[in-house]
Amino acid sequence: MNHPHMFLHIWVRWLDFVVLVTVLGGLSYRYFVWAPSSRARGVDDRQGGGRIPLVTMLAVLLVTSLTDLVLRALMMSGKPVSDLVSVLPTVLTKTHFGSIWIWRVGLIFFLGSIRVIGERRSSVATGLKYLSLGGAMALGLTTSLSGHAADQGSGSWTVVGDWIHVMAISGWVGGLFALRIDLPRSLSRIRESERRGLLATAIRSFSTVAMTCVGAMFLSGAYNTWIHVHSPSLLVGTDYGKILILKWVLLIPMIFLGGVSRFYILPRLEAQAGSVRLGFPARAMRSIIETVWKQPDDSKLEGLFFRLILIEAVLGLGVLGCSAWITQLAPPHEPAVGFEHDHHAM
Repeated sequence: MNHPHMFLHIWVRWLDFVVLVTVLGGLSYRYFVWAPSSRARGVDDRQGGGRIPLVTMLAVLLVTSLTDLVLRALMMSGKPVSDLVSVLPTVLTKTHFGSIWIWRVGLIFFLGSIRVIGERRSSVATGLKYLSLGGAMALGLTTSLSGHAADQGSGSWTVVGDWIHVMAISGWVGGLFALRIDLPRSLSRIRESERRGLLATAIRSFSTVAMTCVGAMFLSGAYNTWIHVHSPSLLVGTDYGKILILKWVLLIPMIFLGGVSRFYILPRLEAQAGSVRLGFPARAMRSIIETVWKQPDDSKLEGLFFRLILIEAVLGLGVLGCSAWITQLAPPHEPAVGFEHDHHAM
């Protein structure tokens, strides 16, 4: 049975997921892609490169979290909006979701405070880096602890698997968002002679992060599917299973486009500096691309890369949309008795 606020809740959860993975992926991009790439190329990092509008994103995340709280409270209580003032204190103080929600909001303010302090006191940047990453990991954990993964206990392996899945998608898909937002702007600030080398280094760094995340995502995703969908018939015969299949279908072209960037564009950029030997994956990808598509000029490789990243990012929005939809569907092994639980599955 559909809850009256189901479709509104799907949109709210989708926006919440988009902002959350952008925040988490943005920090991953900042510290594991941009920072090592700029150091390796000797680029001055003091002009704001490698950053997303984190405080603004956290403010949006706070709004989506508040909206999610309201919708969840109405769903749990079955009361009309006019009774919301009396319902909210009970949800916040008497439910597991309310406790996790309070921690989530606290972590949002914590990360925002770290960002503000970091902009004013660069001397403590290293310590703030680890605090930011720790806060981001804890923020990702609140998603798993407030969803269906926690039904088997907050300390269960299901929660761990779901948390790994959340962090893996954030590092990859959220990193894509952050890279597409920041890297063109950061490249525009440096000299043309340094630009191509920095782009190649950033692609290599990001692809390493992305491949690690994709591996973790598939392993944790397979585990989560095994936990929540116990048979092929449930996978293909239920709405939950069909949306899950659609999600994985959208991931396939994303992985292929990432392979084009890693094994076609990157080797060509590095070949211009005479610093690469083409391995089998690069030779195979070059054969595929140049068989079905005219070889682009070297001067157009940067534009091609950012177009591919944009397509990947749009597909990533679709993946997160499937995740948001799944939150409003009971897994096939559970009885669909209203919406006593809200299921988070990124």
